[in-house]
Amino acid sequence: MLVSMWDITRPIHEQMPAWPGTASPSQRWLERLRLGDVADVSEWTLNAHAGTHLDAPSHFIADAPDLEAFGLDALIGPCTVLPYGDLAASERVLIKLPPGGGLTRGDAQRLLDGGVRLVGVDALSVETEASVNAGAPVHKLLLAHGVAILEDLDLSAVPDGEYTLVALPLRLQHAEASPVRAILLPPSPWPGSTSP
Repeated sequence: MLVSMWDITRPIHEQMPAWPGTASPSQRWLERLRLGDVADVSEWTLNAHAGTHLDAPSHFIADAPDLEAFGLDALIGPCTVLPYGDLAASERVLIKLPPGGGLTRGDAQRLLDGGVRLVGVDALSVETEASVNAGAPVHKLLLAHGVAILEDLDLSAVPDGEYTLVALPLRLQHAEASPVRAILLPPSPWPGSTSP
């Protein structure tokens, strides 16, 4: 049986966009087969927020759960992909933001009122740079309520609609964020889901 799958993860490379003031990822070769070494071995240096990534509550809230304590339940299950102008109540929402846009505190509150557990966006941040610099009210409101935030998704080829999301972070200890590999599968019944 053929199952459609959308990989909504941004490729990680040295020329990728980065949040202002942070470095892009870098790769250094430690061993090369073409130089006579027994294997190719590389070392990567990257920010925990590089590319498609998950923010844990401890990213902006002191003494809040970190990545490990956050768990995986919110990161696997039914989700809705939708444009920014059509924000709707759902357990997991992936939002196509307009260029340079971000969610407002009012948007975040409306999603919370609808029972959201995960919010994902196709921008470097869930809110604009100006909003982050003004105190990151969107991050703080969502994270204070235990909502997972996925940022820098690639939703360009994904039609709006219902899917099953799988977005797994690295099992980093004492981390506030992690890169993830995020995919969308066709919708299916998911045990324990409260989505319709």
